[in-house]
Amino acid sequence: MNLDRDPIAIAQAAANEIRAFNQRTIDTQAFEQPADVYRATDALLELVQHMPKAIEQAWKRLREMEQDDAIRMDNSADVHDAMEKVRMHLNEARRDLGYSWGHLNNAVQTMSHMGGQW
Repeated sequence: MNLDRDPIAIAQAAANEIRAFNQRTIDTQAFEQPADVYRATDALLELVQHMPKAIEQAWKRLREMEQDDAIRMDNSADVHDAMEKVRMHLNEARRDLGYSWGHLNNAVQTMSHMGGQW
């Protein structure tokens, strides 16, 4: 894991990989066995598991920028009001990711018992 990379580049690479996954799996033959779907979904579960922390860390840095008076709005909106909206939406996103993680985890647990026909 190369931690010297730019965080924006890391996030963009992750987004690109998910887009590639989506394009690749349009083909219903991309997965040969139920275990293939299980392993892919388990990896997506791990991705969702890490998303709330990523959001939290991005928010933390934005909050520091606000405290340093390093943010201006190009639409004349109040920075503090905008920050409150951002905080609220990011908290909701993190909550929803928690729900998504739970549902994905349940699906993965069920899939872990599936196998193909011999």
